[in-house]
This record gives sequence, C-alpha cells and structure tokens, in this order.
Amino acid sequence: MGRDGKKRTNWIYEEYEKLAVAWIIISEDTKVAIGKSDMGHTNIDPRSEPSQQPSAATMEDETAGHGGASNPDHAPNPSVKNPAKSDAADLEINSNANPYSSYASVKTECERALNALRRGNHTKALRLMKDLCSENENYPQLALIHRVQGTVLVKMASIIDDPNAKHRHLKNAIESARSAVSLSPDSIEFAHFYANLLYEDAKYEEVVQECERALMIEEPVDPAEESLLEENMGNEVFSTAEARVAHFRSELHSLIQKSNISSISIWMKNTANVV
Repeated sequence: MGRDGKKRTNWIYEEYEKLAVAWIIISEDTKVAIGKSDMGHTNIDPRSEPSQQPSAATMEDETAGHGGASNPDHAPNPSVKNPAKSDAADLEINSNANPYSSYASVKTECERALNALRRGNHTKALRLMKDLCSENENYPQLALIHRVQGTVLVKMASIIDDPNAKHRHLKNAIESARSAVSLSPDSIEFAHFYANLLYEDAKYEEVVQECERALMIEEPVDPAEESLLEENMGNEVFSTAEARVAHFRSELHSLIQKSNISSISIWMKNTANVV
C-alpha cells in the first residue's frame, strides 16, 4: 500500500472514532433525559422550542379539515372499551336495576305487607303493595303482586262499615285478581282467588265461567310457586304439586256448585215476587 493509501486509511479510522464518540455522547444524554422524565421532570433541550400537545378541539378541527379522515396510527381501537364510559354505563345499569327482581324477594315484600295487615295497619299494607306494583310493572312477578294486593283490598273491605267504601275496595280487589289471572293464566290458585271474589260480588255466571276455564288448564302452575300458600290454605299441608293442584280443582268444583245454587235461589225469589 502506498503512502497516500495509508493516509486515507488513517483518515477513515479517525472519522469512525469521531462518529463512535458522538454516538456514545448522544446515548448518554438520552439515558439522562429518560431518567429525569421518570422522576417527574421534563427534559427540554434549550436549543429547541417546547412542543405543545394538541388539544382535543385542535384535533377535531384538523380531522374536519381533512374531510373527517383521521390518522390511522392514532385511531382508537374499537375492541377496547373506554374504562370511564364503561364504569358510567355499569353504574347507570345498577342504579336502574330492580331490587325486587326475583320471586323470593317479592314474596318477602308481600309478607311485609301482610304482616302489616295482620297488625291492623291496613294503610301501610296497601301502600307497600302499590309501591311493589309500580316498581315491578314490567316484571313477571307482577302477577303475584296483584294477587296479594287483592288479598289486602278484600280484607280491608271486610272491616269497613261504610257500604260504599266496602264495595269500592271489593271492586278494586276484583280488578287486582283479574290482572293476576291475565298475567298468569295457567295459575289455578289465582283463578280460584279471582272466582271467590266474583262470588262475593254475586257475579255467579262469571264465577262459573272462570272456574270452568281454570279446570281446563292442562298444566297448571304449582300453587306453591306463585302464591303465599299460608294465606289461602290455612294449616293444611300438601307435600306435592299434584296434591296442591288437586286441592284447588276440588275447590273450583265446589265453587261452581255454590254459584249454581245461589243463582237458582235468586231466580226462585224473583219468580215468587212476580207471582
């Protein structure tokens, strides 16, 4: 290799060494900057102006200026939910959740109303049932609530001396029972309760119609599932669903007979009055 070649080679080596030293210095400066950033300090190069983070409004303006197209590198991932929005949505759902969303909880509230009724606090009992009706308007347990509300109303009617008020409570009880039957048409217990109230109101033809409808139910709901049995069975114990259904079928047949007898009795009285 000639003299000029050696000088050129030495010059290249010197340049490489300078570049290596510069790279090491840059790397050390970067490490120091990162370390300061981790400690909560901002590393600002005095030779440059501090960069500003674009605001949300600025980003929206830029997006609108480009015909609504956004940078795909910064586009939100649709599969990732915003935690704040998700928590807010969950809170809204929980705040709107129905606290009486099961038959067990509804039965507990109904028992509260019936206990108030037994203690003579009829106004509280009726208020509890009306609250339950409004809170469970679109829930399946509304049928049971109407059924128990009918019980509260008919017991209130039985202790009232004013005939107009008594008749008004009985009418309201019949409406509640009708609603229960409409919401749960396969409940033989609800049908029996409704027919009994019709009998109290001397609607004998309607009694027979409802009893016959109930007797034609092919698969009646187990009375233990949709009623408070202690309210309508006294101290009688029925260990199986078949026994409970058979009990109510027997009661419906008896109610048909009573209604027919009452209808004949009224007819005979009317005939005697005409003669």
